[in-house]
Amino acid sequence: MIFKSSGTRCIDFDLYDDDIDKLKKEWERYVLEIPPHPGTCEGKGVVMCIGGLSYFTCGIISLKMLRSLGCTLPVEAWYYGNELSGWAISELTKMGATCRDFTTLGAQAEGLYGCALKPLAIIHSRFKEVLFIDADNVCVNNPEPLFDCPRYLETGAIFWPDYWETEVDNPIWRIIGKEIKDEKEQESGQIVVDREKCWQQLNLCLYFNRQSAVYHKLLLGDKDTFRFAWMALNSPYHMIPTPAGACGYHDEHGNFLGITMLQHDAAGNIAFLHRNLLKWDITMSNERRWTHIKRFNSNAIQKKYSFSFSSNGHNYIDLIGDIETIASGNILGDREETCASYLQEMRSDPNYNQFVLHDYFAGKRYRNRQPFLLQ
Repeated sequence: MIFKSSGTRCIDFDLYDDDIDKLKKEWERYVLEIPPHPGTCEGKGVVMCIGGLSYFTCGIISLKMLRSLGCTLPVEAWYYGNELSGWAISELTKMGATCRDFTTLGAQAEGLYGCALKPLAIIHSRFKEVLFIDADNVCVNNPEPLFDCPRYLETGAIFWPDYWETEVDNPIWRIIGKEIKDEKEQESGQIVVDREKCWQQLNLCLYFNRQSAVYHKLLLGDKDTFRFAWMALNSPYHMIPTPAGACGYHDEHGNFLGITMLQHDAAGNIAFLHRNLLKWDITMSNERRWTHIKRFNSNAIQKKYSFSFSSNGHNYIDLIGDIETIASGNILGDREETCASYLQEMRSDPNYNQFVLHDYFAGKRYRNRQPFLLQ
């Protein structure tokens, strides 16, 4: 995978013409077999995939911030088998989250791992209308008004932009049989979707994720499988027009290291802090990394991107060109300090330290995802 400074994402994976034709026919045939919407869901809610130490740590912080903003939406926290311990489940339950285990779905969950589970969680949620949030994503404001966005009510789906664009010769364009679209790729750290209205699109997205050996290489994991499923079916969606920004800090040489993707609401206000390049579980207790915000001016012409690895032990993004740099406290206030206090509170609990051990055994010994008890 190559990320060009121009903002184009290139791949080192190609397909023969016969393979492309075969893939196109297979997904078209699959769409004809999608069963009708079961009609059993209702209401609005938040869905998260929160299994494992990293996403549990991030998810607890995200949920506490969500509730502190006055959000009263019910929450489903999805995990797979032994990814959570009994204590971890009880902590989520105390916060009003309903914990859902993918293993209860039987064969439908088999063969799916990591980010590929997102569409499965949405499809099997009890909610008709879903705000899906990555566990390492922190809301800046109460997200409930997103469900009232006119373009959402019209289309049934709100997507957010990534930094990158899909290169013109990526085989995915031929696989879905569509003209190249001049648009940023999708960043799936947050999605608002009406399950009933977008039932076929969600199921095609899940299909793409089941075929991850091909589609994740073409689309950089799960993130753009949503957008391309919608495009393949000629379905409308609302892509937030404000470009993604970055929140981070300056190193000892003055270089900006963006560790968090900034996403906006329909009015252009910062709505989400997706801390995807330095997650909370590997953040030191005394680290404060949300010191500055960089984003392109509204009329920016010069736009360049630098994606690299820092000697501080994490990837980072920098935005270059017609940009504005703002002290994050002017917009975000003391949010990082609040998140850090939640992190420290968790780490001071002996049960959390026991969960660290549980997670290690789950990953190193009990990889079959079967429950186990530490002696």
